[in-house]
Amino acid sequence: MAAHHEFYMKTASIFRSLPRDRPWLGLTIGVTVLAAAATLRWCLGELGEGFGPMAILPAMLLAGLIGGIRVALGFGIVCTFIAWVFFFPPYGTFILSPRDTATMVIFFVTACIELYVIRTLNLAINDLLLARERSNTLFRELQHRVANNLQFVAALLHLRKKALERDSDGARALEAARSRLDLMARVHRRLHDPKAVDLPVGRYLEELCGDLIKASDARGIRLTVEAPPLELDLQSLMSVSLIVAELVTNSLKYAFRGRAEGSIAIRLSVRKQVCTLTVADDGCGLPATFSQTGCSGLGQGILQSLASQLGGTVSFERGQGTTARLVFHAEGRSRTELHVRERESTPRKQNATADGVHS
Repeated sequence: MAAHHEFYMKTASIFRSLPRDRPWLGLTIGVTVLAAAATLRWCLGELGEGFGPMAILPAMLLAGLIGGIRVALGFGIVCTFIAWVFFFPPYGTFILSPRDTATMVIFFVTACIELYVIRTLNLAINDLLLARERSNTLFRELQHRVANNLQFVAALLHLRKKALERDSDGARALEAARSRLDLMARVHRRLHDPKAVDLPVGRYLEELCGDLIKASDARGIRLTVEAPPLELDLQSLMSVSLIVAELVTNSLKYAFRGRAEGSIAIRLSVRKQVCTLTVADDGCGLPATFSQTGCSGLGQGILQSLASQLGGTVSFERGQGTTARLVFHAEGRSRTELHVRERESTPRKQNATADGVHS
């Protein structure tokens, strides 16, 4: 009884539907390709005898890949019947010559192999989708916990500050640390906030980089953001924002050493579905040992990895300061969709400093 139940469960597992199966679309495409194969067979006439049934195999393959194993199996049975009855003389009968019998055997074996390949591919794709979803869920949970931990530490510092005398050096130091942690938590949440996809890229980058400047306590740094009224899909926006955050953080850490003032300019332009993002500062510039192709540094390796997720490249230019340029192509990429609002045709220029933001 247990063996029977186990056999039933395994069989049911083989023929179970998968979340990505689209039966009606698979049937529609399969029938369309089958009709085209049948038309080709009759147009070829005697030239099509012998290899005619093989023209049906693409119909079964497409129907199965899109519609699932059940559609593929049903379509395979129908295709075998059609090939047997209508592709070999005498037409409309089950009579086959020895040569045609051999052709049908080859067709049947090929169809079985095709069904196995279809099922294996569909299961592999389904497993990859599930793994990606689990990875995304764990990543979002990790970001949420990191932001919560930052705020928890900030709350602890606030409690410690209450135990000290008001306006004492220790109380001021703890308050400064608490404010810094609050800003870092806000930046962290902003980097991974799904609601950010509804904001124009310029406004989102302005708010993100404004928080980064405040968190660095670089009050004399002026930020300029120039971008068209553009919206990216969530995955692309996250990659772009992480790249910008890394570049701006590098500028704040290294570009303005020994200086109380400076400027960082961010500009995004779009031309024929090609996005070009530049982050430029007027700091001390790149060191002489810097290499465009070298990825030995963790930061540069992260930048190249994020750029590759966008299908783009990151390059650096020396000059009066440092300019980093990200170029990525949006055309033909399923994960990146550009939505340019028609009500505005010119880029919006925004300025921000560590003390506030103003348009």
